[in-house]
Formats: sequence, structure tokens, C-alpha cells
Amino acid sequence: MKSALHCLPALLFLLAAGCSKDDPEAGLPAATHTGANTAGCRINGQVFVATGYGSGLGKVAAIGGGFADDSAYYLRLNGKFGDREGSLHLFLNSFPSKRNQGLVKTYALNHNTPVRPAAIPSQCMNYAAFFPNDSRQEVYATDANHTGQIKITNVDVNTLNNRDVAGTFEFTAVSNLDPAKTIQVADGRFDRKQ
Repeated sequence: MKSALHCLPALLFLLAAGCSKDDPEAGLPAATHTGANTAGCRINGQVFVATGYGSGLGKVAAIGGGFADDSAYYLRLNGKFGDREGSLHLFLNSFPSKRNQGLVKTYALNHNTPVRPAAIPSQCMNYAAFFPNDSRQEVYATDANHTGQIKITNVDVNTLNNRDVAGTFEFTAVSNLDPAKTIQVADGRFDRKQ
């Protein structure tokens, strides 16, 4: 009995270490509503965090975008997953531009639509897309068969210069070059102050 009690701390440590390895939140920024300018998700199971990439004059900011054309809302999340750099884009073609403290709404990503920058915002439906930096031609985007959602969990539009939007997202996207290639994006979250 006494030897079993000596093993208990080691057993508890091993169990805790095993649980943290499987934690879906591991490596991702917290899902906040404070205008923290953070974002992340899992792409094909690998952590993707908006940290930017490059250096010097070629440095790409971690998060860009915001309100555009009075009703559209878009985000560019720039970072790495594994050894790949890229930009993940979220676009909503109709988004409330007035103060909506605590608004919660889910937007479906389920239309065939052109994506920015090849199209202007008024031509686009809601979509999500991933632009890998190792290919100038390839884009993974949602469509009628590869769907997902963006859920806005908080909106605080106080003034023109103080607009906080937070939300979650998940989707499947297909390559424009090879319809057999898809990516899975899960556990997505963002908290953006514009």
C-alpha cells in the first residue's frame, strides 16, 4: 500500500501531461472579447496563429482588414502552420455597421463566389479562403459543397476609430487548382480592434 502511494504523484503527472497534449486549445490564443488583436485556428490539425511573417520592410502584419464599403467586414490573418506561411481570409458581405453591443449571429459560408482581391466586395458572398505563400496561383476557398460558418460573438462599434469584433469560425475549403485537395479549418477564433 505504501509503495502504491509513492507512485501516485508520478501517475498524476503522466495523466496531466497526456491530457494537455490532446487539449484542442493548446497553442491557440484565448477566445476573448476585448479587442486584443489576436487570432488563430487549426488547419488540418496544425496550429495557425496570426503572428505575421517576414522581416524588415517585407514584414506582413499579423491581422488586417475590418469594415469596408459600409456593410462588408473582412479579416486577413497572416501566419504559419507547420513550415507553411499564408493568409487566411474571412469575408462577410453584409455586416451591421452601427453599435451592436453583444451581437451574436452566425453567417453561413455556403455559396459559390469570387474571392478578393480578384473581385470587389460587392461581387462577393460570405466566404473563407486560405492563400498559401508557397503558391502564387492556388487558393483554398469555401463554396456550395465545401462549407463552414463564422459566428460573431461580440460587436462593439463605439466610434469610427473604436470598433471591436470577436468571433469563431470553422470551414472546409477546396483548392482552385485541384478539386481533390481540401483543407479543414477548426477551432478558429479572432478578437479584432479596428
